[in-house]
This record gives sequence, structure tokens and C-alpha cells, in this order.
Amino acid sequence: MKELEEYLDSKIGLTNNKNLQVLHRFFTQAQLNNLMNRTISIVGTNGKTSTANFIYKLLNNEMTKVLMFTSPHLLNFSERIQSNSEINFDYLSKIVQDFESENDINLGYFETLFLIACKAFLDNEMDYFICEAGIGGMLDTTSIIQSKNVVLTNIGRDHQDLLGYTALGVLDQKIFVSNNIDNLFVGDLSEELIKELDNNYKHCKSKFFLKDYVESESKKIKNLTANQLNHWLAFITVNSILGTNNKEVSVSFDDNLVQGRFEIISQDPLKILDGAHNIDGFIKTLKDYEKEYSSVDTYLYLGFKNGKNIESIISYINSKKQYKLNFIEEDTFFDQQNPNNLTDYLENKNIDYKIVSLEAFSSNKNPSILLGSLYLIGEYKKRINT
Repeated sequence: MKELEEYLDSKIGLTNNKNLQVLHRFFTQAQLNNLMNRTISIVGTNGKTSTANFIYKLLNNEMTKVLMFTSPHLLNFSERIQSNSEINFDYLSKIVQDFESENDINLGYFETLFLIACKAFLDNEMDYFICEAGIGGMLDTTSIIQSKNVVLTNIGRDHQDLLGYTALGVLDQKIFVSNNIDNLFVGDLSEELIKELDNNYKHCKSKFFLKDYVESESKKIKNLTANQLNHWLAFITVNSILGTNNKEVSVSFDDNLVQGRFEIISQDPLKILDGAHNIDGFIKTLKDYEKEYSSVDTYLYLGFKNGKNIESIISYINSKKQYKLNFIEEDTFFDQQNPNNLTDYLENKNIDYKIVSLEAFSSNKNPSILLGSLYLIGEYKKRINT
């Protein structure tokens, strides 16, 4: 697998994923039809990877042959492609490299692994392909599948320069990951967007709403953690697709199933890793935390990728007096936003803060949360080898 690692490393920072009009040539029409019928596409602003992992676990428990494609990874690219069938990565990467040469194109990192995942699924004649979209849906690499089964986790504020500045605009981008949806499974969505889905989007034949199932079970969506929401959505999806009603599976899951998503790595002192990187993700993460630890003074250690508008995040955190604000020093992880560029804003707002090393999170003996980017979480895991 070393050759594949070197091949992928050569693509870092060289190109974006811009080959959507060419990717269909990698497949026969019969293969595209198989992908369309057997793929469960996952779109949404937050919670995609967690939902995909829960679906994977549930399908695996049902003894189906399943492959899951997610992004990004924390430590190694192989995290993005998981299966209960054996995968020959070197063989598959050779096929993808040949495709590049034959079509005189330079695939992006995401495109390359997506094609490898698709080919692995097809060659192993698996039952289900769980496929997480990258950014958006309509113009995302994964849209070439045109899946008949689509899961929409939620709609929030992220990548708005690409996806639009209104909830309806973002919904459009997400929902058109496929133009021919037999089954749409909808997670935590506002009433306005639920009505929009009910009244429009006729290309979605059947719609299953999380609120209908959860509230019928005497639970309220607002009372559930992000992990619980994602698990219920996965449960509804798998039950519908398999035509089963296994309620025992639905209430047995591991909150730490997905690395870097509200992952508790220590109880004493309490330490949590979370890749929340937009305002909606931050709000949900901190609300989930406060349900369990409402009065505990907590140190937040933050690091963001470039291009993130974090003023709204800082303002929200500052309104919660229990949090001590710390920014991870520059050049700690890939494509990091320099925290020194925030000093004028923070001082003008009279916000107390420190700029610290990543090791400060490890050594702090108080309750602490590391969050702001999955790249930051990955760097931390590399350093402490968890």
C-alpha cells in the first residue's frame, strides 16, 4: 500500500476535484446502474460521517457485504474506505492511474479515492455502498452515481461561498446530489425546510422524516445529542431499505464509534475531541456537552482551517461564561488559519484568550475540549498515537 500512499501524497495541494464531466468514463453503464441502485448517498452540513458509520454498523450486523466511503481521514487514507470484504488497494490504484493516463487528466485526492472505493465495491459484488458526499451535492464528485437512496442529515452554515447564503439555496445544492431519488431520509431539519421538501422536489418519490419517527417514540429531537440524532436517522434508513424493524439495534450504539466526533478520550480529567468546524456544529457540540456538564468550567482549544469565518463562533463561545478560550498556535496542522490574525478582533471585543501549543491541551488538568477542524484532531492523534 506504500505505492498508493506516495501516489496520493503527490496529489495534495496540486488540484481541486474538477473532473466531474469525465468520471463517468471510468464505468460501464451497467456499473453505473448498479451503483445507482446499491448506493446510500449521505449529504448534509454536519453529521455525515457519523451517520455513515452508524449505517455501516447496522448493515454489517445484518450480514450484508458493505463498503463505506467517507472523508476526511484523521491518520491514514484507508480510514476513508472501510469494508467487511477484503480490498486490494494497490491493484485498484493501478486501474485509476491508467484511467488518468488514458483520459489525460489529473484527478484530485478526493476523486482518486472515490473511484477506488467504487471499483472495490463493484469488483467485490457487494450489497451496499455507503457514500458520503464531499462538499454540497449537485456538483460534488459523488453525484455521478445518481443514487436512488439519499440521506440528508441537516442543513447549516458552511462553505456558503460555494453553496449559497440561504437555507433553501443550500438545500437545493444538497438534495440534487441525485435527480432521481426513490427514498429520501431526512434528519434534523427546520419546519420551513420540511415544508419545502413536502411541497417541492418531486424527484424525491418517498420521504422519511426523522421527526415523525422520533416523536412517535416519545422522544423529542431537541433533547437528543448529535450522535443520537445520527443514529436514529441511520436506523430509519436501514430499516426502510432492508424492510426490517429491528428496534433492539436502534438503542444499542457506542457514542465513541466515530473518531473525532464528540470522542471522549479521558474521564479524569475530562477530555473531548470534536471536529466541529462551523457555527451550527459548534452550537450542537457545546449544547450536547452542557447537557451532561452544565456547570463545569471548561477550557476550549480551537484551531481552524483557512477560509473559515469564525467571528460568529467566537461570539457564541464568549456568551457562555463557563468556557476559557485558547487558540492553537500557527503551523500546527495543514492549511491552518493563523490565530495571530484574530488578535485585533479579540482585543476590540474585550475577549480573554491565549495562544498556546497543542501540548497545552494534553497537559491541562481541567475539563477540556479540542475542536475546530478534523485536521487539528488528526494532528493531535498523530502526536499522542491514539
